[in-house]
Amino acid sequence: MDETPVTKRAPMQVGLQLLEPVASLLARNNVPSFVATVQDPETGDSGRFLPVARANPDASDDPASISLAYDAPGCPLYLPAGRQMQISFEGPVVDSAYLIYPMEPMDWDAMQEMVAQTTDIFEQAGWPVKLKPRFGPPTEIRRSITPAQLNKKTYGTKTVRIGVWHPCDLPYVEATAEVRHLNSAPSGVSVPPTRPTQPQDHDAPDRFVMRVSFNIDNTALSEEITALRDARRFEMNGTTEAPIAMKHWVETPDWRPENWQGQWIK
Repeated sequence: MDETPVTKRAPMQVGLQLLEPVASLLARNNVPSFVATVQDPETGDSGRFLPVARANPDASDDPASISLAYDAPGCPLYLPAGRQMQISFEGPVVDSAYLIYPMEPMDWDAMQEMVAQTTDIFEQAGWPVKLKPRFGPPTEIRRSITPAQLNKKTYGTKTVRIGVWHPCDLPYVEATAEVRHLNSAPSGVSVPPTRPTQPQDHDAPDRFVMRVSFNIDNTALSEEITALRDARRFEMNGTTEAPIAMKHWVETPDWRPENWQGQWIK
C-alpha cells in the first residue's frame, strides 16, 4: 500500500493594480514565490512573475488555480480562475499583467458562453469601454464570435478581441479581453494546462481559452516609469544600462532622485 502523503494544493488569489509598488503587491498577497523572486539577486529591475497551476498532479509546488482581482477603487474586477498569470514590473511599480482562463480549454459552445460572461464581468464592474485603444481599430464589444472572425487571421495563433475597457479611476490603463485558439498556438509550457503538448492533429477538435491583459496606454507615463528606473540605476551603477537588483526597490520603494517631478509617480 502506497502511504506517500498527498500534498493538497491551495488556490492562489492575487490582488493588484497597475502602478502600485511591487512592495505593496508583495505585502498584500501571500505568495512565497513572488518574495523569492524579488529576493533573488539575479532578478533585475525590469522583470516579471510567472505563476502557473499545472494540470499535472505531480506539480505539488504549484497552486491549484490562479485568480486575479483588479482592485480599482470603486470598481473592483474579479476574473475566473485559470492556470497561468504574468505580472510584469519596471522599476518600483507593476506595469502590466494578464490572466489566461478558465482551468481547462473550452470547446466552441463553452467558449461562446465564456465570451458573454467575460463581457458581463466588465459591464457589471462598471468599467467604461475604451473606445479607441492604443493599438488597433476602435473597440467593438462582442458577446459572441463567428468562425469568420476567428479565421480572419491566417498565421500564428488565431485570436479575436472581444472588448477593451479601462478602470473607472484610470483612463490610461486598458484591459483587453480576447479569445485564443489553442489549436493554432505553439506547443509548449506556455499553453494551458501548462504542460508540454504535442502539435495538434489537423482534425483535432477546436479548443479555446480567454486572455485578459492589463497595460498602460500612455507613452508619457511609461517614459516616466523608465526615467525613475534609470535614475536609480545611475545612482547605484553610474550608468543607466546596467540593471539593479529588484530587492532594492522592494526594500526602499519610496526612493526618488533629487528634484524628482513625477506627474504620476510621486
